[in-house]
Amino acid sequence: MSETELRMTDHELLALLSMTPTESAATTLGLFRLDQHADNELLQNAGLTTLLVRGLAETQGENIVPVERCAVVGTVLSQAQEWLEISLTTPSTDHVLFAAGSNVGAVLLSLSPFGVHEIQPIESGTAMLALGLHLCREYLVGAAEGLPATAVVKRVRVGREPVVVQLRAVESEKWILRSGDESEFTEEAVAAEDALVRFESALNA
Repeated sequence: MSETELRMTDHELLALLSMTPTESAATTLGLFRLDQHADNELLQNAGLTTLLVRGLAETQGENIVPVERCAVVGTVLSQAQEWLEISLTTPSTDHVLFAAGSNVGAVLLSLSPFGVHEIQPIESGTAMLALGLHLCREYLVGAAEGLPATAVVKRVRVGREPVVVQLRAVESEKWILRSGDESEFTEEAVAAEDALVRFESALNA
């Protein structure tokens, strides 16, 4: 892990976002599937305790505030204006990543099924989609973990309806592209060489 990366648990993220209860923080909690625990004081207190013990937060009077890398993550997540949920799967593997961007920066989270997540800064919020597309391209075209491989990106932006786009790479000249929102979508077979361009276009809709 580099000096800029940070590992945080579910309950630490819950505690961090509870420090700044903004609408963006609430959206982040929902995307991380933590909103069901938003009122769980026991989990929040556990998160605060470990943040203090790890030196990621400190007391200021009667308050507990995040510091250094944790403060950066907290600021981005509580002020975010755009989020990406990226799911990369094959029959034997499953990776989930999130990106969040605000006018003060952006972060990428690699979610672990064991509840300890890796967080690293991204150059800027505008670089989020380019990074997400790059990850999908490497996964689908490189097929390092085998085919069929599927990339699903959910793009959430403040003031706009979420967009969900799925691209499935198979061992043929045609890949399967689905796009739409969370309730309705269209599906079509697209030429493999054009698939990623169409994928990006659908995400920019």
